Amino acid sequence: MFEIERHEIILKKLEEKGRLSYEEIEEFLNVSIATIRRDINKLEGRDLLSKVSGGIVAKRKINFEPEINIKFEENVEAKKKIAKRAARLVKKGDFIFLDAGSTTYYMIEYLKNKNITVVTNGLMHLDKLIQCKIRTIIIGGEVKPTTKAVVGIEALKNIEKYRFDISFLGVNGVDIDKGLMTPDIKEAILKEKILEISDTTYILADKEKFGMSSSVKFGNVENCILITDDFTDSRYNKYMLKEEI
Repeated sequence: MFEIERHEIILKKLEEKGRLSYEEIEEFLNVSIATIRRDINKLEGRDLLSKVSGGIVAKRKINFEPEINIKFEENVEAKKKIAKRAARLVKKGDFIFLDAGSTTYYMIEYLKNKNITVVTNGLMHLDKLIQCKIRTIIIGGEVKPTTKAVVGIEALKNIEKYRFDISFLGVNGVDIDKGLMTPDIKEAILKEKILEISDTTYILADKEKFGMSSSVKFGNVENCILITDDFTDSRYNKYMLKEEI
């Protein structure tokens, strides 16, 4: 059983019961206590549960994720401004990852004629990428209906073979202390892997995302470079894309 499968089972059981002992987890997962403790530590690190004596308790449910058509109606001008700035970072011949999402979608128009390769998990990106004659690789896996993002075990296995010059990721919440967050554990695990296998990762976040919390952490602010619109907070200055290009 893959790690992501174990995490999903633990969270589902925890949502049903509210509290689980290590013995109960060992029984339904049929893995070693050492493996269970590693899984619990990771889930606690993502703020999805709390450890107590002899087991774990539920902390909070995963937040609601708006459908992609709703996202396309929110903060459109800010997202387009961020997208244009982000696209200027891509150089001829780059091998890049483009995350599912509305802001990353707006980047595509600005990527024409750069002779690049785009790997993406965003089904909504495909028509636009093809229209712009950009060489495209779509990763396989489970399709998330709300965001049309490809996620899950197969997506994670598929993405591991790549190494990206640059990756552009969306985010639901950015907090200087809590980190980079999304509501979905499957998306979080995929984003975490992309951070690991990219030379440089840019997080595209309009000002509404700053200070917001979501259920699953996938990285720290210091692991990336933030691209935003007119958000100002001195605590984030050293992590922001500063140069005008």
